[in-house]
Amino acid sequence: MNSFIEKLKTNLGNHSPKEIEELILDNFWENKESLTIDEKTGLEQYTNLIHLSLNNLGLKSLKNFPAIKGLYYLSIKNNELNGDDFDLIPKLYPGLQKLKISGNVIEKVNNLAKLSKLKLRKIEVKENPFSVGNKTYKKKVFQILPCLEIVDQETEGGEEIETTDYHNEQDEQQDDEDYDEENENEEDNHEDDNKDDGDEDYNEDEDDEEDEDK
Repeated sequence: MNSFIEKLKTNLGNHSPKEIEELILDNFWENKESLTIDEKTGLEQYTNLIHLSLNNLGLKSLKNFPAIKGLYYLSIKNNELNGDDFDLIPKLYPGLQKLKISGNVIEKVNNLAKLSKLKLRKIEVKENPFSVGNKTYKKKVFQILPCLEIVDQETEGGEEIETTDYHNEQDEQQDDEDYDEENENEEDNHEDDNKDDGDEDYNEDEDDEEDEDK
């Protein structure tokens, strides 16, 4: 078995990687400039992972990051990433909707354009060189990534939104789906009622005609 998986089981308890949806490895290493091949192949066994957190590790690049197609939420805060290799993120996580990259060393806000192939809903970018002391950085981020709904807990219109973990976001998504389904059912029922009313009117007209014939 992969030695990194064995290390995770020792530290996090015995588990089956395919059954894990959330993996928090914050502070798991110190001064970890990049992942190894062993760590990459190990993490790729977590095929059903939704949330991966690699904060506070000292990462300087995304070299050997695992490819996990279904990942919804990636947090790589408080590292030493400059954003030059952010073009890897859409390739590794095509379904990503939430990304936290605050507290890194990103000087060029245009490096975020490398994320444009994603349909990101939320991003956290504060405490990077391009954002510190810049009152208009959020506006620029919205321009670069027009699919975004929230930048640093704020909508494009300036409304503050509380941050949520991935569990709550999954609940929000389910609520939205349930709401849409309820509306669709109501519309279908309304259409059926209209059809029934039409049938009743038609039958009443037929009865009137029969009475007149009599």
